[in-house]
Order: sequence, then C-alpha cells, then structure tokens
Amino acid sequence: MSYIGRQPTAAALTASDITDGIVSNAKLAQDIISADTALGAAPADTDELLVSDAGTLKRMDYSYIKAANTPAFQAYLSSNQTITEVVDVKLACDTELYDTDSAYDNSSNYRFTPQTAGKYMVYACATFTTSTDDNMRSVSLMVHKNGSRVDFFGTSYRNNHIRNAQVYGSVIVDFNGSSDYVEIYSFGNTGDDADPDIVGGSNDKAFFGAYKLIT
Repeated sequence: MSYIGRQPTAAALTASDITDGIVSNAKLAQDIISADTALGAAPADTDELLVSDAGTLKRMDYSYIKAANTPAFQAYLSSNQTITEVVDVKLACDTELYDTDSAYDNSSNYRFTPQTAGKYMVYACATFTTSTDDNMRSVSLMVHKNGSRVDFFGTSYRNNHIRNAQVYGSVIVDFNGSSDYVEIYSFGNTGDDADPDIVGGSNDKAFFGAYKLIT
C-alpha cells in the first residue's frame, strides 16, 4: 500500500474490520470445509466429518460411525437333498442370494465364518417330504457353532403323521471375529426306515442365513 509521509503503525486485523458476507466461497481455498456443495448421496467410507475431540477439532472418516448389518448372507438349497432317517445331516444350501463379505462356504462345508466379532441373527428353514402319505413323524433343524449344537427347533406328529412338514427358527449367536463358524443340521423321522427329502429348488423351501446385529 502506498502512503505519503510517515508510515502508519501496523495494527492486527479484527473481525469487525471485515463486512459480513464480503468473503465469498469463490475466495476460499479448495481445502476449506464449507457447506457450499451438497453431498447428494450416502457418504463413502472415506468421506470426512468434523468432530470436537475434547475441544480439539479433528477429521474423522465416516466408516468409523456408520452402522450396517454386515457381514450378512443368505443361501438356499438348489435341489432336493435326501437325508438319512433319524441321523443328523448337514443342510447343504449351495446357492447364494447374497454374501456381503464372502463368509459363507456354499461348495463343501456349507458354513458361515464371519471375520467380524459381534452378535449375529442366525436363521434357517427346511421343508421335509416323504414318498408316502401319513409317513412323517418328526422333523427338526439344529444350529451348530464350531461343531456343537447351540439351538434346536422342530416339531413332531406322533398321532397324526403327515407327508410334508416345514420347520423355521432363529437364534442369536456370538462370534469371535476370527475362527467361529455356524452350520445347520437337519433331522427327519419317518418311522419306517424311509429316508426323507428336504425340498429344494427355490428360496422359500430350504434356506440358511445370518446377519450382524447393530449393538
């Protein structure tokens, strides 16, 4: 700034020296956080928020606070599965509807092994059938965690045997986030040494799924 005579004494700039609204968005550097642009979509994991950490302003990725019911999966039995009568047989759901974290083995073990610790809702359904009317006596599904049964759901028809029966159930299971896994076993009793079938071919006949609870 040019001046005539003695140089003015330097003075610090204060807020009152700048008229409200005089500094526009166009005058701000690009790394200044403002509300000039709307996001218009769900935040990405690396989108940042400003937070006060005990009075110190910090940036934080959205991934630290977002809530999601994942890992999650659901798979179903693609075709009928014949099971040995009065023997626990693993439910072989081999077709995935979804598997968010590739945590379900649908090719050999038919087990869910999430790598994220927490509580999970585990559920399963199976439709049992026999070749003869009035032949089914009892059917059940069992939830096995790490090879041991943790829950059981089923039904029986001791006096009025039937040909078809469906069982559904769910249970909350804790996972350690490293090695815990869960499987579903089936059981059918026809009373005449005939091996029953579990009906497959669609997602409403026999399925197995799980998802992480937000706690």
